[in-house]
Amino acid sequence: MRADFPERPPTDLAVVGLGNVILRDEGLGVLATWVLETNYAFDPDIRFLDGGVLGLDLVSEFERHSRLLVLDAVASLDPPGTIYRFPGQALWKREGPARTAHEVDLLDVLKVAALLGPIPNLVLFGMVPAEVGGPALGLSAPLEKPFARYLSAILQELRGLGFRVRKKAATPLPRILETKTRIERP
Repeated sequence: MRADFPERPPTDLAVVGLGNVILRDEGLGVLATWVLETNYAFDPDIRFLDGGVLGLDLVSEFERHSRLLVLDAVASLDPPGTIYRFPGQALWKREGPARTAHEVDLLDVLKVAALLGPIPNLVLFGMVPAEVGGPALGLSAPLEKPFARYLSAILQELRGLGFRVRKKAATPLPRILETKTRIERP
């Protein structure tokens, strides 16, 4: 048992970060999950998932959880750094060639999951990227300040869902990136 929070059963919520971290801002969903998991403690515990570019492989996660908070880059004509919050039902209405910044996006995964059974209660937190290309790790300069607002909005959402949030570290994104992307040699 952890001393900082009383013991409770695990939550059915998963926070899923999507994107490819070697394509600059396209990986901001994964980067956000890494920052949140590294720098904050949650009561009850939250499962963080690096969904990366799993695409349709994410369907199995939809079966494991009744609630998902998905973090991702959102393709839009709005200025880079614009933050969106889409409840799951709003995602069904966003038809078109590009809804997120991936070939297989969240709506495609939702459609397949719906064919297999009930889909979880879902909220997408997205942000418009400034640079999508690579290979390059980390966020572009235009997204550094909006990324802090993005993280704050996600933390506010989690508090609104009843989670207690405590800051446990202040590890900067470049150090987290170095740790997460380091390849250990035998």
